[in-house]
Formats: sequence, structure tokens, C-alpha cells
Amino acid sequence: MNKAPWIFLGVLFTLSLSWWGMVYGPASQLAAQSADKGDGTAVLPRVGLAKQGESVYRENGCYYCHTRTATGGEFGYELRLTQLGDNRETTDEVLGASIEEGDANHRLIDLAFQFKAVAKANKTLADASKAAQEAKAEKQAELETAVASAEAGLSTAFASFGKTFTTVTAGMIEQKKKDELLFAAYGLSGVELKDKSVMTQLGMGEQIIDDHKKNVNEAVIKLTDGKAKWRDIEDMVRGLKTRAGAQFKLQPVVIHWPDVENGVASRQSVTRDFMHDAHAMPGVMRLGPDLANAGGRPALADANQFYVHLYQPRLISEKSAMPPYRYLFRKVKLNAGETAPGNALKHADLEEGYAIIPTEKAEALFEFLKSLRTDALPEAPIVQLPPTANE
Repeated sequence: MNKAPWIFLGVLFTLSLSWWGMVYGPASQLAAQSADKGDGTAVLPRVGLAKQGESVYRENGCYYCHTRTATGGEFGYELRLTQLGDNRETTDEVLGASIEEGDANHRLIDLAFQFKAVAKANKTLADASKAAQEAKAEKQAELETAVASAEAGLSTAFASFGKTFTTVTAGMIEQKKKDELLFAAYGLSGVELKDKSVMTQLGMGEQIIDDHKKNVNEAVIKLTDGKAKWRDIEDMVRGLKTRAGAQFKLQPVVIHWPDVENGVASRQSVTRDFMHDAHAMPGVMRLGPDLANAGGRPALADANQFYVHLYQPRLISEKSAMPPYRYLFRKVKLNAGETAPGNALKHADLEEGYAIIPTEKAEALFEFLKSLRTDALPEAPIVQLPPTANE
């Protein structure tokens, strides 16, 4: 019996199955995925008028005079410690030279760890007391000894806390300043005190009032000033997270990004910004403003102002070099006593007796520009301007 046809079919089937599993399958899975902004939010394509507006933008040559590429620059990182871990030695080791012994932040950390010590001692006493209450008679003596030891431990923690508080508040005259430091340290400690007697002995009163909640919730230690490079703080960030068990906020801060500083955008433009464009149009030159974040700027907040600028640019900006795009509008003569429709342009210097009405192409262009935004992306985070001298 000739087995050649069966061998051929077997080889063909094997190759087909391999192609299906190694080429078609992965390709179809990838095709079903949608790009996201790094937080699970999809980067959606334009639809409706915004999609049509891309063609209007292209056919009118807007990209010759407007760019859509916000340029970047350098940025550093501002690292803020928001909650301490449990191990003081590891914390000091990780923070290293960023916290100098004796400075305000070091004293704040001292007080925060004293909060932790009091909370731990108080829990030990509570657990020992509960065990003593539930224990059988033959174990009472042993557990009462444990309770006495826990009470002594709490008393020692209170004494140490008081000594540290006196040290860190030395030189402070206003009680308000002392309270602010006390509750900031409490917020940094991350502990939760519910025992009113303990809170009172720590000078906090029986409960946290509204005036102090802000100090607790906003307690931070600023570890860098926003100029630190990632390579300089990488070890510290990893150490805080994995070794010290601390919580922190890491914010990129602009050092020299003209487009961000001038309000053009909140980050630099990247390839993903043009992902859903039928034709990528990053622009040729900046005779007009950059449009990378046009949808997030005040100029497009008022549709009427945009249309007036498009129809007769110098009515809005006297020095504008933009040509008028009047063919994107319909000019309708009004009869005596007739009022202009609601979508007609409104401006005191437009021709009297006529209604200037934007066409669908003008409306599409407006929607397209509104869709241009520099939202955060994984490869291009929103950057923050450094604080000014007055802040």
C-alpha cells in the first residue's frame, strides 16, 4: 500500500496546526487587546465628528503652521515619605544621608517611632489582660505577672515618649506648633489609637478634633527637592518599599520643560498620541500654538469663540497670522425682523444682517481639536512644575 499521500497529509496537518498555534492564535489574541493608559483605562479611537475632523484638519493644511508635539526636557523626582515602617534601624539605613541626625525631620521620625512603641506596649497589655481574664485558676499567677510586666512596659513607653516630645519641641513657644508636630508624627507612625486614656496621656485629648485631622492626613517628610535623578534615589525607593515597609509618594517634577512651563501641555508627546490617527500629523512648524493638548486648554472651552477665530482670526487676536477659513461657514442673509439661528456666530464686529453658521466640517474640526489631550501614559507621565519662591 502506498503511504505517501498519508505522510504528505500528516505533514501538512502538523504544519497547519503549528501555524495555527504559533502564528494565528497569538496574533488574534494581540489583535483583541486595546492599548491603555497604564491604569487599565483604554486609549479609545476617535468616533463621529472628531474622527471626521481629522480629515478636515489635514485637507486644510493645519499641520503646516501648528505642531502637535509638545517637547520634553529634564525632570527630577520629589520623594515624600507618608508612613513609616516598623523597623527603626532599617529605616535609618535606607534613608541614609537624606535625613541628618538632629534636624527637624529626624526629630519627627523619633517621635513617630515613639508612637509606635506606645501603641505596641498598649496592645501587649491589652492582650495580656484579656488572657488573664480568660485563664484558668492555676495559670492566674503566671498571667498576672505578664500583665504587671506589660504595665511596666507601657509606663516605660510613656516616659520615653514624653522625653522625646520635650526634646523635639524644645524652643517651641506656641502650643499650636507643638500640636501640629504631635499629630504629624502620629500620622507618620501609621498607628491607630482608640484607647482614650492612652491618647490623653500622650497629650492628644480623648479624640482627634477636626483641626488636627489635616495634620494627621497630610503628614509627610520631604526626602528630595524635585531635582534628584532616578539613579540617585532608586536604591532608597526600593529600600523603603521592600525593606523598611514604608509608604511614600514619588512625583516627577519638571526641571526645564518649556512646553510644560508655558502651559502647552502637561507632558511630552510620544508615539502613542498618534496611534489612532489615520495619518500621523506631528506638524511642520510653530507659526501658531502647539495643539498637543488643545482639548485641555481654555481656548476651546467656548465653541463660539473658536468659530469666530476660524472665520475671522483677527477679531479674536489682532496679531494673528492665521488666514480666515470662511468657506467652512454658511453666510445667510436675514430678512427684516428675522433673528439668527442659535448656532450662528455671535460677535459685535461680524456683518450685520447676516447669520454666519458653521458647517459640519467646521464642527468636525472643533471636535477633533477637543479630542487632542495629553493625558498620562506609562511612558510619558504627567510632570509637575517646581514650586515658585512664593509657594
